[in-house]
Amino acid sequence: MSGAKGHPVGSTRSALPDPDLSRLLLENLATGVFGVDLEGRFTFLNRAATRLFGFTSPESVLGRDSHSLTSHGDEDGVRYTVMDCPIHRAMVTGRPLEVGTDTFRRIDGSPFFARYYATPLFDGEGDVQGAVVAIEDITENLLRERTLTQYKAVFDAARDAILLHDQRAIIDCNPASVALFGARSPEGLIGRHPGDCSPELQPDGRPSRETAETYATQALTEGSVAYEWLCRGLDGRTFPSEVLLSRVDLPEGPFLQAVVRDITERQRAERALQRSQAELAAAQEMARLGNWVWEIDSGRLSWSDEVFRIFGLEPESRPPDYAEFLRFLHPEDRDRFERAVAKALDGESGYELEYRILQPGGSQRTVQERGRLVRDDGARPVRVRGTVQDITDRRRLEDQLRDQRDLVETILDGLPALFFLLDPEGRLVRWNHNLEGVTGIGEAQIQGRPATELADPLDRERLGRAFALTLQEGSAEIEAGLRTRDRRLVPYLFTCNRVHLEGGTFLAGFGVDISERKRLEKELARQASHDRLTGLYNRWKFEEVLELELERARRYGTQFSVVMFDIDHFKRVNDDFGHDIGDRVLRRIGELVSQQVRRTDILARWGGEEFMLLLSETGLEQALQLAESTRVRVGQTDLPECGRLTISLGVTEYRPGETVPTMLKRVDNALYAAKQGGRNRTISA
Repeated sequence: MSGAKGHPVGSTRSALPDPDLSRLLLENLATGVFGVDLEGRFTFLNRAATRLFGFTSPESVLGRDSHSLTSHGDEDGVRYTVMDCPIHRAMVTGRPLEVGTDTFRRIDGSPFFARYYATPLFDGEGDVQGAVVAIEDITENLLRERTLTQYKAVFDAARDAILLHDQRAIIDCNPASVALFGARSPEGLIGRHPGDCSPELQPDGRPSRETAETYATQALTEGSVAYEWLCRGLDGRTFPSEVLLSRVDLPEGPFLQAVVRDITERQRAERALQRSQAELAAAQEMARLGNWVWEIDSGRLSWSDEVFRIFGLEPESRPPDYAEFLRFLHPEDRDRFERAVAKALDGESGYELEYRILQPGGSQRTVQERGRLVRDDGARPVRVRGTVQDITDRRRLEDQLRDQRDLVETILDGLPALFFLLDPEGRLVRWNHNLEGVTGIGEAQIQGRPATELADPLDRERLGRAFALTLQEGSAEIEAGLRTRDRRLVPYLFTCNRVHLEGGTFLAGFGVDISERKRLEKELARQASHDRLTGLYNRWKFEEVLELELERARRYGTQFSVVMFDIDHFKRVNDDFGHDIGDRVLRRIGELVSQQVRRTDILARWGGEEFMLLLSETGLEQALQLAESTRVRVGQTDLPECGRLTISLGVTEYRPGETVPTMLKRVDNALYAAKQGGRNRTISA
């Protein structure tokens, strides 16, 4: 469907199996997702976005300016103005925007590179109300094969008490904790030992502190543990509780999160239920509805106490007559109500409809009413009996769930990642637009298709095993190739989670294109071992190879030699011609020597104008010959801008039993002797 102004606002495909998928998907996304209004203020953040920016909780930044908190800039780190911000432009233009790589800053000022996607949000009139932004930190992706383990937020269940501690002291707590334990402020709990929140002994006689330490050890080892516990408030009051103790890995190290729920009322209700279940069931049923009678001839209404409450009146009030009652109805619903009643009086046995009422204080409520016609012996309608139920909260919840479902639809279709939902047989039952766009396969061909068929044939068996593992153990992660619409094979990282919807089990998965990450990892590995200026191996890599060659010589009795050389009077080149010419000379010398050596030999830039050669399977005499021919070759070559230069070389061979530092010291001495002897010569040691 589309908004009133033609903007796309949702998918035309079938709804998700369960509205609860909204919460499940948002909170399990590895990708950060947050929303902003037209003023750039945060409207929501999921767990990943909260962690990404370093906020303590989503609540701590809701309503605050996202632009200043995230310090968004281009990939060079130059901060955008509000008007130049791509997220702002997406809201101005009403068009989704994907950005390659930009710079953001966390709340502590530390920078990170991110890839993000901004999707405008439209209201029912087609006007932009804000934007949803999906953001992924790709800084760590350059250095690690997997994304960092997601840190859980401390304040996810705001209605329950949540304490964060390190077994020695409480370091944070939420407002529910302050109220539950009778503190005046969070400072009344922070800094206390967790044992201060328990009596000395539990009801079964176990010492509270020792037992709590056992549970803490179990949570740190296994991840979480749930148990019932007797708590004590700061005022000495004790109360039964239900505790979920979980390990939370934060940058400072592992901590423990205790979610505490007071179950006093639940236990009391359970005992009451055991005493008289039938009585409780009847009371609950009566509490949901109010009943009424309308005498048609007189227009008099009789209401139960619950009906008075629904209409915002005191039960002791005089019931209104029918004409007065109609004034409570919302003007837009009054005609529809009267038509339903008239139709019932004309022959129908009753009616059922929903309508809105306006209470005396101005509050609007939504009710569901059922009426049944009563006739006298002559079949003349004499009264209507019925019930009325306040369904405002239910309708509000349904609206919220529908809005959340629509939001999830928008988010999923706006994500740069692939999303898919599989049934237990691995067949596709839900997906986002990106899956169709990447594969080039339409909705009709995707629905019900085994997901493995979209992958590279060589990866299908592994992918199928990963899906099976997800259904068995709850989650799995796998890299596999995906054939795109242009027949390219693109590597993807698939993250899968088991979810339960409508009493059934499904697999929710996300796929992220990691081709750029693979390329960057390869480039990082090359940069770690190569000199940036010359492209030759660097000193660290040369020492690593030299250690391996020396170990091989020790084990198999092979021989090898090392040549160390530098450019004579290189400082003059930099002084006379500038460092740019000096850099070109270094690169050209590296090229000349590379042409002289064998493919099995290792040439590296040692530092400055110094170079090293590792000649495997080469004795001293042969090494001297190669070094001397290299010296002559360099000396006869015209170099850029500065003419001809010479080099000095030191040569040595491996001696059984010696170490790498000993060998390097000897070859360095040989080079020093060549320099002292007048330069442009080769000396062995």
